[in-house]
Amino acid sequence: MKNKSLKKLSLISSNAIRQVLVSLFGLIIPFLVIHFSDKEIWGSFVSILLFSLLVLQFINWGNKEYLLRKFSEQPNKIGAAFSENMTTRFPLVVIFSITGFLFFPIQFGFWIVIWLVGRFLNHSVEALILFQKEFDKSIVIEVGSFIIFGVSFYFLKAKIDVYSLLIIYSSYQFFKGFFYFIIFKKFFLLQKSVFKIDYFKSSFPFFLLSILGFLASKIDVYIIENIGNNTITAEYQIINSLLVFTMSITVFIYAPFTKMLYRNTDNVIEKSQKALATIGLVIVPVALFVISIILKYYIKTNFGFIFFLIAFMYVYPSYVYGLDIVNLFKQHQEKTVVRNLLLGVITNTLLSSLFLYLDYSIVGVLFGSALAQVLVLILFKFKNIVS
Repeated sequence: MKNKSLKKLSLISSNAIRQVLVSLFGLIIPFLVIHFSDKEIWGSFVSILLFSLLVLQFINWGNKEYLLRKFSEQPNKIGAAFSENMTTRFPLVVIFSITGFLFFPIQFGFWIVIWLVGRFLNHSVEALILFQKEFDKSIVIEVGSFIIFGVSFYFLKAKIDVYSLLIIYSSYQFFKGFFYFIIFKKFFLLQKSVFKIDYFKSSFPFFLLSILGFLASKIDVYIIENIGNNTITAEYQIINSLLVFTMSITVFIYAPFTKMLYRNTDNVIEKSQKALATIGLVIVPVALFVISIILKYYIKTNFGFIFFLIAFMYVYPSYVYGLDIVNLFKQHQEKTVVRNLLLGVITNTLLSSLFLYLDYSIVGVLFGSALAQVLVLILFKFKNIVS
């Protein structure tokens, strides 16, 4: 019994480490670029990054959540489900690869295709990693791929511009996807694969929740990128990434216990909510203090108390309403989650655009995002009161 518990704890820890590493590597890259070049280059690169992140939401089309459900329902047909999913979504890779050539120069478009193919392979195996618990192999791939990126960047840092950065970053994403392909090649090489148009309809709720969650955390960056200059875009993208990483700590905490939360009573969820909200009162201020040091000494920007108070308003609500989402899923009330997130995205878009137009710059955009987060918190808690 003890060995079984230790093995379960080891798996949970490995997955948590894997998720943290992926997030940290994503955070480190802009710091490397700014340190060895300048904010202008990273700010210019952000437009390509945001384009790729958005189209990948469509290319992925809820595949991880859909496949996890499929694998659980029919564990003896994992290969067939995976193969059908890959075949059905691949046309999206082709379609959105073409759009890359429409929005960017031809030479940029080629490397964006390389980027998208790598991420397509990477995201496609996420459900397999979770279902088959291949966390250690995934950690090796993530670390090894990032080392390749770091070495390549180091030797080319003196000549870094937006195009060379795109080449290195796209190669990094492709190699990572290729390594995952090698690990799971038996699933990729299955002969029986059928295009199923019904997939898009049946997986639409997962896609909708995914893209709304993405926009809820990134719409303010898109606004800054379209209205602000490259320097402001570079600074805000990093600020947003740091704050979203702090928000995602909630998921790192409760994700391993999601099955238990689904199976237990509402009383258990309520106690867990209170515990998470209390933990957040410690984690968020500490994280914001660390972020203030990073911004001051590495990004060379100074923000006052008001900025970090707004940042607290932006981050902390997720520690309070995070488990409300799990609870609503448990009660099959996904439409409520979609409604609340959609209202949050609309509010964020309107307020952030308004404050930026009124020349409140980064602080104004963050304030708009914080007010949207507070609204989402109220909507989730109001639902609880009504029910």
